[in-house]
Parts: sequence; C-alpha cells; structure tokens
Amino acid sequence: MRSTPELLLDLLRQVQALMRVELALARVEIDERARGIPSSVAAVAVGAVLLVLSLGLVLVGASLSLLRLGVPLDLAFVLVALVAIVVSLLLLRSGLGGLKPSRLIPAKTVSQVSSLFGGL
Repeated sequence: MRSTPELLLDLLRQVQALMRVELALARVEIDERARGIPSSVAAVAVGAVLLVLSLGLVLVGASLSLLRLGVPLDLAFVLVALVAIVVSLLLLRSGLGGLKPSRLIPAKTVSQVSSLFGGL
C-alpha cells in the first residue's frame, strides 16, 4: 500500500502530464485554425482592390453614359463594373467571415479544460 505523500506526488505527475497534453492539443488546434487566416486576409485584400476598381468603372461608365445616352458599349461597361462589385463584395464577406475571433478559438481544448475544472 502506498503512502499519502506518494499518492499526492503521483496525482501531481498525472495533472502535469494532462496539462502538457492539453497544451499540445491547444497548440495544434490554434495552428489548424490559424492556417485559414492568410487566405482570409488575401480575400479581403483582393475584394477591397476590386471594390475600388469597380467603383471607378461605374463612375466612368456612368459619365460615358451621360455623354452618349443609349450607347450599348456604355451599358456593357456599367454592367461589367456592377458584376465586379458583386464579386468583390462576396470576396470581402467570405474573407471577413474567416477572420472572426470565434473561428480562431480552440473550442475543443477550452471545452475539455473547462470540464476538468468543473465547468468554470
């Protein structure tokens, strides 16, 4: 039969081992979630550039349309610009969605550690 100090020492070793495993899991989970950040940032950047260019095209197309009312080329120019705006807004939306802090939190690890400490 083991003594109380031996049992406490064994418990301390097991808690240390568990914490090491949980920290390793948290690192892996954070790394896994952080992999999506560069693509989200790139989507936001491309979307922002396209939005600026598209707005410029709409303004140029609108001004050409005012000069030449009813010319099909002008209408096509405006339509292309509007499609580019829609695409850029979709890219911005998807990129910003990937950068939400809630998507970067290691939820599994937080849940497991929380349950270990009685749901703190």
